[in-house]
Amino acid sequence: MDRYLITTSYYIYADNDKKAKSLAGYISDKQRKMYDNRCEVTELRRCDFGRLPADTNLAEGEHLWLTDLWI
Repeated sequence: MDRYLITTSYYIYADNDKKAKSLAGYISDKQRKMYDNRCEVTELRRCDFGRLPADTNLAEGEHLWLTDLWI
């Protein structure tokens, strides 16, 4: 069986950066547990409605694991 890499994007809504990181960690954790697919968050950027994404990657240099970020 061949192995493939899939890249996806989601828009999520959160009250602040910390909660956005927590939700991103939750989503990737569910993917890893359900499909054993080594899912990880590589980018998390603020993207206000009607605007381009911010230049700052909130996930840079971090591993957003659910157990580390749960609020």
